[in-house]
This record gives sequence, C-alpha cells and structure tokens, in this order.
Amino acid sequence: MDSTITALTGLYVALGGNANTVANITVIPDMINAITALIAGGSTKELPAVTATDNGKVLTVVSGKWAAATPASNTNS
Repeated sequence: MDSTITALTGLYVALGGNANTVANITVIPDMINAITALIAGGSTKELPAVTATDNGKVLTVVSGKWAAATPASNTNS
C-alpha cells in the first residue's frame, strides 16, 4: 500500500509534473499545494479547450502542446 505522499506524487506526475520537483515534500498539504500550482500554472497534460467554432478542425502538436488546427487539404482524393 502506498503512502498518501507517494500516491499524490504519482498524481502530480500523471498531471505532467516532474517527480524531482516534489521529491522533498513530506507533508500532505504541501503536496496538494504543489498539485494546485501545477494545475493553475497550466502545465498539466490536457487537450485544448474547444467550442462549436472549432467544428471540423483536427488536433495537432504545436511547440510541444496540443492545438486545434484546420486540416490540410487531402490531395489523395
């Protein structure tokens, strides 16, 4: 069975954080604050927000992050 800190570290990493960044955290509220800062800072692994105006677009990677884009023309038709 994992400790709470170990489990929260796993969550931190799953959200896109680096385990080394929180390696010295031993108190649960401090780990929760680190997770909160990671999420608030926009560094989490997630897809971009989309709306109906994005209908027909595709996902692509731009500078290491997901972004909605207009698909290239299909020249094989």
